[in-house]
Amino acid sequence: MSTFIQAIVNGFMVGGIYALVGVSLTLIFGVLKIVNFCQGQLLMLGMYVSYTLYAQFHIDPFFGIPLTAAIMFLFGMIIQGVFITRSMQDDQDSNILFLTVGLGILFENVCLMIFKSDYRTANSVFSNKVLNLGNFNASVPKLIGLAIVVVVAILLGAFLKYTRIGKEIRATSQNRTGAEVCGIKTKFVYAATYGIGAAILGVAASCLMLYYYVFPAVGDVYGTRAFIVVTLGGLGNVIGALVGGIVLGLLETVGSVIVGSSFKDTLVFAVFILILVGKQMFKGKRG
Repeated sequence: MSTFIQAIVNGFMVGGIYALVGVSLTLIFGVLKIVNFCQGQLLMLGMYVSYTLYAQFHIDPFFGIPLTAAIMFLFGMIIQGVFITRSMQDDQDSNILFLTVGLGILFENVCLMIFKSDYRTANSVFSNKVLNLGNFNASVPKLIGLAIVVVVAILLGAFLKYTRIGKEIRATSQNRTGAEVCGIKTKFVYAATYGIGAAILGVAASCLMLYYYVFPAVGDVYGTRAFIVVTLGGLGNVIGALVGGIVLGLLETVGSVIVGSSFKDTLVFAVFILILVGKQMFKGKRG
């Protein structure tokens, strides 16, 4: 029983990172109405930004979170303004699909050329720290990640509700044509939204660097998790992405206790497929 409860505790902490990645993906979809297939590779870039700040400038990944987020925000705005917005003008989903997949391949191979295939990590003042909670232990870096998820969720909600650009983002997500009629510069809103999504990935990347390692293909792992999260919570639903991330984390950690760590991914994808089939059957009955 103690092992099972420990797995639940770990599931909440691991799920926090999945929730951040899922929130980023669902925010981009909610406004731009595109599925960002280079989501995992953007996270990988954020991890390399955090690693470079540590290796070259000796900036702790935790204290470098604001800088990593700012760099990823600017990079996201550039990607949206230069590439994605122009492809959106043709109103063809296939263009966006191929573009984002191509960008992901490009990002991964550029990092492979620069950093090689080596596994790299960064030390933090919080690395390897463990908080003793009676009969249970909690990894301090993962606990920090969970706390940051809560902070980011609160700040994002307040930003979208109370700031001018936040209201413009919500207006554009509801009706692009109506927003343009009201004088909202939707191209800027699109760039800002993609930049915010990339900044959230920068936060998640810095949290990961506290206890994980980065290599060019790491985006494939977390990119897949992001799509599972938004499927669990509903594409375009920020609150659903937060819940979906926690649920996925619990599935992984509890599943590793039940079926073993070697088969936890099998359990996760089996549940994912069952949810997809269940949703389709439910829609069929409603129709």
